[in-house]
Amino acid sequence: MRWLQRLKASKLNPMGPDFSAAPWVGFNLSGKRLRFRCPSHEMSGPFERYAENINLYQDDIFEKWKKTNLGMSVSLLTTGWKYWDKPFGEGALGYLTLDVKLHRRDPHYREIDTMLKPEDMEKWLLVFSDGLWGSINRDLVANPERKVRPIIPERDFWRYPTVSKDISRLRINDLNWYTYSVDMPDKAKRRRWHTPITDDHELAFIFNPSALGRDYYESGHGLDDAVNQTVKEFIDNVHITFG
Repeated sequence: MRWLQRLKASKLNPMGPDFSAAPWVGFNLSGKRLRFRCPSHEMSGPFERYAENINLYQDDIFEKWKKTNLGMSVSLLTTGWKYWDKPFGEGALGYLTLDVKLHRRDPHYREIDTMLKPEDMEKWLLVFSDGLWGSINRDLVANPERKVRPIIPERDFWRYPTVSKDISRLRINDLNWYTYSVDMPDKAKRRRWHTPITDDHELAFIFNPSALGRDYYESGHGLDDAVNQTVKEFIDNVHITFG
């Protein structure tokens, strides 16, 4: 079936992962059941998956964040897929990696009341973003010798959400989603989707695309549109049952 699908592929319409018959992957998060369709892994790196049963309040499974005292996380799954030209064409044009992470608020961080409140969830994501990508930008300014040329913010800085309007809210499969993108100028957008599951926990689905042997945004291929379609299909197949 995949061979037949690839016969219809082209550089402008590359073949990505197939969700129609992809197996389901599931996790039990202290009684909350997460499941989603996960097409076969196609990357050279290993497919990684955490244990199926996870205690949300077991401290030793989480890794504390180094750049900020905001929280901690555990990686639930790492996988990736390629985008293919037609048979006997150019082969793989690019790829998309996915990291699924469980984030936990540090017990000492009490600047928000609950992640289940939209305004608090947005504040959490804004502080998280500034603590990660904002700190990278500030570190570059503080250490200009790391660049062989003068720093140009429009060229060298990460772009990330800084105000609430930079974060989109959606409701899909009875889940509240918060989504935004992070990138550097002329580099592929990293798409991030977050959904809260308790006052102190949220799930992050992190999609990172890249081109192979070409610029990501050049006009001769349809990688970005294909990535958008893959992200949409993946999120449409995410379900959480709250016990």
